[in-house]
Amino acid sequence: MRKTNSPIFRTIISMMISPAAALKTAVSGFPWFLSLAVSGLAFGMFFLQTGLDLYKTGQKGLGFVVLSGFSGVLYGVIFIPLVGGLVWVILKLAKNDKDIKWSVSSFCLSYSGALVYGILGLIFSIVFAWKTSVAFGVTGVLWATGPMILAIREMTEGNNKISIPIATVVGAVVLLSWSLFGQI
Repeated sequence: MRKTNSPIFRTIISMMISPAAALKTAVSGFPWFLSLAVSGLAFGMFFLQTGLDLYKTGQKGLGFVVLSGFSGVLYGVIFIPLVGGLVWVILKLAKNDKDIKWSVSSFCLSYSGALVYGILGLIFSIVFAWKTSVAFGVTGVLWATGPMILAIREMTEGNNKISIPIATVVGAVVLLSWSLFGQI
């Protein structure tokens, strides 16, 4: 029987709706570079919304909007995989049996909800001139906490005492770094 990969869209939606099932089935067969694209696009749109919001209020220029989008893509493609790798190294001490590629992919795919919220946020920002970075961007990033907890729980064989605090710290670091970016 031939192994087939899940379509990208189905994997992204399943990471939002049923992350436990997606982690058990789709992540292992999902190409790692597409996982990077998910987090890169998610953060690109999130940071772009931030730039647009600051531009609409007159706090930043149009150049900052472009810089924001580009910075978000780099953030999602570099920082999120580094965090996934760092968590993998830490959990290797706890006898984690997942490989680093699985950890990085699951962390990046945890931001599938942020990608969907980013698309919606940009639509509302452009069409209705709303300021959307908090309503849509932050909500999308917070949505990633659940799938991240499940990924860490999978790496720790169900240990919530480890997975919830680590996911909380990761989420806090992501939101804090975004907040600092907006103050540049």
